[in-house]
Amino acid sequence: MNGELSESGGTAGLRKRLDEAVVLQRTVQQLRKDLREEGLPEPGVGPGAFEELRAGVLRVLEHKQREGAHAFGLVVNRVDLTEPQLRAAMAAGGLYGLAGTVVLRCLQKVLSRMRFAGLG
Repeated sequence: MNGELSESGGTAGLRKRLDEAVVLQRTVQQLRKDLREEGLPEPGVGPGAFEELRAGVLRVLEHKQREGAHAFGLVVNRVDLTEPQLRAAMAAGGLYGLAGTVVLRCLQKVLSRMRFAGLG
């Protein structure tokens, strides 16, 4: 799974939007809100932003998993992932795959809001 979400398939164009400073900043804000993790670092704009975000989200997911099923489940619910999305991400790459899915889901939320506000 290494790199699949960030480099290939239908998500490449979506991931590319993180090269825009405003989109990246809003995605980090959305991740902080959904993960309830104000300390999530904001990566620099550029091709490595997705993987840096994934690494930060992975650390949060690992911590939540250690806290127990309830804490972990709350994160999945706040991010608004369906059970099939969760299962597919975990089957494809474990927590690493799930972290990429979480980043992409928050990016989708940001882009949807921007589109409906006439900003994107």
